[in-house]
Amino acid sequence: MADPLTIGTVSVMPGEVQRGGILIGGDMYDRQRQIPIIVYRGVEDGPILWLNGATHGDEPEGPFSIFKAIQQLDPQQLRGTVVAVPVMNVQAFTAGTRGDPLDTFSYDMNRLYPGKPEGYPTERVAHAHWQAMKDQCDLQIAIHSGGEHSYLAHMIFASDNPPSLELAAAMGPNWTLVFRSGTGGGNPSSQIGALGKAGVTVELGGNCRTLTRDFHQVADDLAAGYLNVMRHYNMIDGAAQYAPAWRMGYQIALLAPATGMYVGNPDLPFETEIEAGTLIGQIYDLYGDVIAEIRAPQAGVIFGLRARPSVTEGQWCCFFGVVEDTVDNLIPR
Repeated sequence: MADPLTIGTVSVMPGEVQRGGILIGGDMYDRQRQIPIIVYRGVEDGPILWLNGATHGDEPEGPFSIFKAIQQLDPQQLRGTVVAVPVMNVQAFTAGTRGDPLDTFSYDMNRLYPGKPEGYPTERVAHAHWQAMKDQCDLQIAIHSGGEHSYLAHMIFASDNPPSLELAAAMGPNWTLVFRSGTGGGNPSSQIGALGKAGVTVELGGNCRTLTRDFHQVADDLAAGYLNVMRHYNMIDGAAQYAPAWRMGYQIALLAPATGMYVGNPDLPFETEIEAGTLIGQIYDLYGDVIAEIRAPQAGVIFGLRARPSVTEGQWCCFFGVVEDTVDNLIPR
């Protein structure tokens, strides 16, 4: 007879699905607040996969893609466990803002994770999530997007260890940009990576693509990646699909050189190499004159662009990727 698996308030037996939460303290009515979790436990043993959405509250692609993915799971056909966390940062998601608007001291959960048990409000929420996850997680996918201000194309930031790079490659053929990130930093993937486990951050979408069909397309794309991961690790039946190779390198943030209205180059491709000097966007003043341009600093790829036209000097306009190497060995043979 198997023992129950307990995560937060959830206790789940093999072949079951249970809903509950990770407790994060009381509200003004002395009701317990919680991070919602849905746990699918398979009838057979296997990895424990965490899907963490909405670390930033203005990034709804995580919740929607998680909903789409778990609708396709059957715990009777599952090997291992899926812990679905649609919204990590409930206060921020409720407000539709990057961080908790009531917390002016520790606003960005993805810079201070795993938080502190006696810290500022967001630090305490991050700490509660980490305590629930760290000992009962083998694979972790943190889902992000461009949020309120931008659009991000397929990009994976993988903790710099072999398990994380394998997890990145397991996301499937659409995910060819895989950049290494450090371990032990201020986000869930980095912290899981520091334990020698697999942690990746995936980026896709933005609020500019949350109307009707676009939102579904982005969420379906992400959900297909999670299901491909489950096939790769033999959590569900079926053959996983992979990219033929992966492009690795580093990112450069291109910032606005002037204040005005940012307008992107209409012919600029995402995820496709462009030449140095390629026009990325122009900035107009309020008289209609172009007062500045943003151009590719060297050969590379665009994986993120500003969606909000109004811009202040020094604000973010483009995530530019420099590809240093193309590899075909992220999946162990």
